Amino acid sequence: MAKRILVADDHGSARRSLRTLITRRQDWEVCAEAANGVDAVEKAKTLAPDVAVLDLAMGGLNGVEVASAIRASCPNTLVIATSMYDARPLFERLQTVGVKGFVAKNLLGTDLLPAIDAVLTGQSWFPSHA
Repeated sequence: MAKRILVADDHGSARRSLRTLITRRQDWEVCAEAANGVDAVEKAKTLAPDVAVLDLAMGGLNGVEVASAIRASCPNTLVIATSMYDARPLFERLQTVGVKGFVAKNLLGTDLLPAIDAVLTGQSWFPSHA
């Protein structure tokens, strides 16, 4: 059975890029896309994806709030955060709300798939170079 992944980013081009990366794997599918934090939480509640890939800077709710809400309503959904900004100062807070990984947007092409693999196998993904 394919792992179901929710993609949430306020930029359509970023969502399309994430979808393209994720669907390279035949055992993964993008079950939904969300353009803002509120939509991401609602879709997660409805679909209970295996993984949610969330931009930290979205409208409606920020990524930390979205991650916290998703983890509260869908405790089995693993969350990976993304950002184009240096998020190292947020790593501790992200982990506190249940985020299992972080991938800098400039590293999505090389790090997203390994990050998803890592969290699906119970590991965390918080690289020091993010």
